[in-house]
Amino acid sequence: MAKRPTKREVDKRKTTKALRKLRRVADRASEEGGPGLTTWEKDFVEGVSTRLETYGSAFRDPSKGRLEDALSSRQTHIVRVIDKKSRSASKKPSGGTPDNKPPGSALARGKPMRASAKPKWTPRVRDIHEDVPAQEPTAPTRKDAALKVIPGGRSR
Repeated sequence: MAKRPTKREVDKRKTTKALRKLRRVADRASEEGGPGLTTWEKDFVEGVSTRLETYGSAFRDPSKGRLEDALSSRQTHIVRVIDKKSRSASKKPSGGTPDNKPPGSALARGKPMRASAKPKWTPRVRDIHEDVPAQEPTAPTRKDAALKVIPGGRSR
């Protein structure tokens, strides 16, 4: 008879931390001026918070994340995405005028900003015309070889 796995022990502090973070993210996203939550995100927040309150963990499969954590790795990622979305909407857009920029910045000097100092990536490929051998030079024509007698040479 197959033995049923025992209940997983999840640290109570990790559960409450995950629940607090989830609620804070949902509140920030749905407050006035926030981006709001989609229906899928609302269902996600409700389902995960219910599972956290009931079981202390929101997932069961050990391949989905660390067993001592309250949220799976994917659930943690989704909470981070919602958090990032809510934070970016709550920030005021930075001004588009050079007056708001620090005096030493590139925009204040009127220069365009570069994306990065590194050059753009180019693939390492060979040009098919690089290895084309040049026309082989033809060997110079040879004149008939003739022996020449040097006067005053040594005699035997």
